Amino acid sequence: MRRTPHLVLYWRTGSLIVCNYATGELIEATPDVCSVLDYCGAWRTASAIARSLGIGRTLAARLVASLTARGLLQRADRPADPRDRAMSVLDEWNPSAGFFHTATRRVRFLSARQAARLSRRRASTRVTPPAVKRLSRASTIRLPPPDTAGQFPQVLLRRRTWRRFGSGPVLAADLATTLGLALGVQQWVPTAFGRLPLKTSPSGGARHPIEAYVCVRRVTGIAPGLYHYAADVHGLEQMRLGDLTARARAWMPHSEYFAKASFLIVLTAVLEREIWRYPYPRAYRAAIAEAGHVCQTFCLAATWRNLAPFCLMGLDDALIERELGIDGVRETVLYVAGAGRPPRGADWAPRVRGTLRSRPNPAFRPS
Repeated sequence: MRRTPHLVLYWRTGSLIVCNYATGELIEATPDVCSVLDYCGAWRTASAIARSLGIGRTLAARLVASLTARGLLQRADRPADPRDRAMSVLDEWNPSAGFFHTATRRVRFLSARQAARLSRRRASTRVTPPAVKRLSRASTIRLPPPDTAGQFPQVLLRRRTWRRFGSGPVLAADLATTLGLALGVQQWVPTAFGRLPLKTSPSGGARHPIEAYVCVRRVTGIAPGLYHYAADVHGLEQMRLGDLTARARAWMPHSEYFAKASFLIVLTAVLEREIWRYPYPRAYRAAIAEAGHVCQTFCLAATWRNLAPFCLMGLDDALIERELGIDGVRETVLYVAGAGRPPRGADWAPRVRGTLRSRPNPAFRPS
């Protein structure tokens, strides 16, 4: 037996917890458990473990069997857990990135009612943090209002996250334009290590780890189904055909209304591209930041095409990854976006029902 390579120990509410961050397995650690894990940094037999702990072979065998079943020990006569093998791809970033990666995947999503109840309870016990930061003793230089003339500023000001969509289909040209502007390879740069793509969003080291999968529901000329966007040739690679609306609802717990959009885009990150260039865990942030760059570019392009875009991070990662056939480590889900036609008679629909009251910020009113 040998200690599983991806373990983290931490204290929580008075107990020492051992976590296999490759599998998500957690157990409460006893002194004997810690001793076994410490001793089994190299391959050890059950008899050697018994001698090291000073306990009988039968008790040692039970302890070893339990730790093996919980994924904390590996056996030499059995293949390693595929999740441990996948996590080894991130070893240059581990444990920092790997632990964060899996610890943030399994979360409990709250319904709108539960979230409102939680917010009220928190507001009753703690002050809401200020929405902006101001320096109390600093003098302030007032700036002239931004220039909002022209199409680009108006696109920025019109962008909202839409939660209601019209019933009409989106034109294939609109889908093609939003994908091409947000994710397409615009140019190639030759280097000693192969050619590198240039896109409309910045990418650390031009690694561009972000990939896109398109769930088509109502797009003229394109059959409903799941596709992969081939960014180099600007095309859709067919994965499966059929209406995936019911599955898309399950992808987005308590945000099922987004499944009514004409198309959805799942943004994933191929982390090996980032690791090759940056073998330190801070680069995990670069992939997450890049997903934000790409998603905002998509939302702006969709707004420019008079579509109703949305973006969402409240996702069932594991369910989507099974759907896409990816392992969640080498390639992992980060974001979902999409768009549809604006509902009839609406020019700003950020709520599922009704409209959202807003008040202009006087600092941005034209003088």
